Amino acid sequence: MNDDTKAAVTKALDAAIMSVADEHFNSLIAGLDEQEIADNIHLALRSLERLQSGLMPDYDAWDALFYSLWYQPGHINLAYTLSRLIPYDNNPLRNGSERLHVFDFGCGALAMQFGLALAAADALEEQGTIPQIVVLSEDDSEPMKEIGWDIWHSFVKEIANYPALGSLLKACRAMEFDDQYDNEAICWLSALHVAYEENAGNVKSELDAQVAHWEPELVLVTTHEVSEDWAYCPVDYGYTDISHVFSGATFVLRDEFEATTKFRSDLWDNNVGEKSVFLKSDDHRFVYNYLKSLPTNWVTTYRFETKDFLYLRD
Repeated sequence: MNDDTKAAVTKALDAAIMSVADEHFNSLIAGLDEQEIADNIHLALRSLERLQSGLMPDYDAWDALFYSLWYQPGHINLAYTLSRLIPYDNNPLRNGSERLHVFDFGCGALAMQFGLALAAADALEEQGTIPQIVVLSEDDSEPMKEIGWDIWHSFVKEIANYPALGSLLKACRAMEFDDQYDNEAICWLSALHVAYEENAGNVKSELDAQVAHWEPELVLVTTHEVSEDWAYCPVDYGYTDISHVFSGATFVLRDEFEATTKFRSDLWDNNVGEKSVFLKSDDHRFVYNYLKSLPTNWVTTYRFETKDFLYLRD
């Protein structure tokens, strides 16, 4: 992906996230007074704050909105970066195999789906062809999936406006989303940032069942640093840890999301701002820091580090 393409992708995703966030926010505040709006913004950001300690947010509709405004680009960048690094023999995006089937467990706002589309566009540019890609996405949070799909549809419309994104548009339109498993396809199972202490047992049981049933060639797992101890590991099912292939990986995309950053800033100015009467002073500063202190970026913070694991079926 050259610099012009990276810039166009950033602008298109920025516009898509901002547009969808605006629609969701206006829907959420319908019928609420100023105090209720400020309280809901504060509670959603407090919920997402738990991620810093490895705890699980509520992932309700308010959480999903603010997740998309901050975390979504970074997780797409992560999925895209790692998809490109998966070994050649097991990676249809690199070796020209005809079919790729991906089970995206705990899909959230569909970061893996976006990352695969970007990697497929690279493959189309480099090889002139892409595999048939089928993505099955599963998550307990309907609001996260809903906002993910809304951003996806908006993104596909946006990229049609950029000549530099012709390959990406073809890749997005070619992707399929159904439950018809193709046993001729290379199969991956992804679980991006679903490791939390409070649900580790349930996640392990569900992923064990999927691994035993689908027997994916690869299992891709990522976690926040503080959640590493709860990351899923399928070695008991005949998989070898080949996580070393990600050693030294650096994010492919690095740029700010200007429209999304402004939208976050405007949320503060228009709904909290100097109206400190709505929130206690500590909560007021907390919301300010989340909405105003840093821009939305492909790399979430200056120290955006994850633990990334890859397992190959023996």
